[in-house]
Amino acid sequence: MALLNKSSAELEEEIAKRMALHPESCRRIGNFGFIELEDSWGDEATIINTARISSTNNRLPDAASFTEKDRKLLYQLLRDQHGTPFETVYFRFRFIAPIFVLRQWVKHRISSWNEFSMRYRKPISVAYLPDLQARSVEGFVVLDEEVMDEYEKLLDSLFAWYERNYSKVCARIDQCREQGIIPPKSGGRDPYRGRARELLRNVMPVAAYSDVYWTINFRSLMNFFRLRRKPDAQYEIRQYADAAYELFAHRLPLLASTMEQVLAETKE
Repeated sequence: MALLNKSSAELEEEIAKRMALHPESCRRIGNFGFIELEDSWGDEATIINTARISSTNNRLPDAASFTEKDRKLLYQLLRDQHGTPFETVYFRFRFIAPIFVLRQWVKHRISSWNEFSMRYRKPISVAYLPDLQARSVEGFVVLDEEVMDEYEKLLDSLFAWYERNYSKVCARIDQCREQGIIPPKSGGRDPYRGRARELLRNVMPVAAYSDVYWTINFRSLMNFFRLRRKPDAQYEIRQYADAAYELFAHRLPLLASTMEQVLAETKE
């Protein structure tokens, strides 16, 4: 791939830093992908306490205090689709993924979505490169090395085109300012450079990576796992869904095992 631009190199350094600081909460995916479960609010006890609000003032402090009766209630609530108690537990993920994956992911609309914007910053100068497993179906390689060589060169040329032309535009803007043709920059976002970024981003491919904060409650997260971890889900989003599930299950193992039991019974 082409050389990383400054912000992309900084992002790569940040990913490495997060992996070193929080290895239990982070995963690398593909050639530049990344996902981290940055934070969560509530746990299995939150769900049980919410469900029992009309029947008792006693509150469970955490999942470690669960009795067998509590575990059975958690299962029954999830099995019988008593949804609102499961909306009281939230998760915030940060992920870096190809834009074509984001287009599938954003369809899960019952969540909060904050994405990196190419209106304000230059693109992440990295594109997704499918590895051999991603390019194969039942052992047959769909895209061979010759195609992949052209694929990579084409993507490199798009990033190079953006960098070259953004630099030319910025130089022309600066020159016109010196000549008094356009007004000087007055602070904040430069409208001239901003408009250039808005237009030049149009050439960016869906294989380019983007950066997202995703906040979601467990009820919606379970639906995401149910749909995107299925064998017939697209390979790339399935990788992210499997990684997100692994991070979630490490944090709330009882809720994860209960969900797995309910989903397995739903398939039967």
